Amino acid sequence: MTPATHYGIHRQDEFLFLHEQDGGRCLSPGYGRLDSPFDVRVPHWLRCPHRLCPPEIGPVLDHPFARAMGPDQEARLFYVRAADVHWIWRLSAMTPTLHRFVEPYTVLRRPRISRLAPKLLLTNVAPVAITDTEPGDLVELETLAAMPRLRNLIVCGPLKLPGAEVLDPAGLPMNHDWAAEGRRQLYHLIRRS
Repeated sequence: MTPATHYGIHRQDEFLFLHEQDGGRCLSPGYGRLDSPFDVRVPHWLRCPHRLCPPEIGPVLDHPFARAMGPDQEARLFYVRAADVHWIWRLSAMTPTLHRFVEPYTVLRRPRISRLAPKLLLTNVAPVAITDTEPGDLVELETLAAMPRLRNLIVCGPLKLPGAEVLDPAGLPMNHDWAAEGRRQLYHLIRRS
């Protein structure tokens, strides 16, 4: 088996595999019974943060906020205004979780950076979203933003980190089925691969 250093989506040849806590499954259409050639090796104390549902056919929202929170992660840095924090919680339904990936910064035990850094490399399917930041956290957050990552890092608070793209919820439908949106985005990710 090929060792893999993270959960999430792995590619081999034309096949796409999704690895979660309970193992891997092939996402390529018609090959659902194909065994994954990957063996995920992460520290035993880190658990897979997501449990994705089967992909669903349908149109996806072409909105930057929805793409940043969906299963197709690009390891980018984003900023959300504190007044829009409820959208992070709402859109977190796009990637069903076993362990939350939205972390209020004020409740993280210290040292915060050493607790968050391994999560940035844990999967390539769900973002890491940090809420409730304060101006005094800027140096720690800049350090975190400079670390290597496989997932989008979304920071919500009063200060925008240098280089962060602003996510504005304008245009997002209030009563949308975000869980179904995540399944549809997963389907489109598979079709593009």
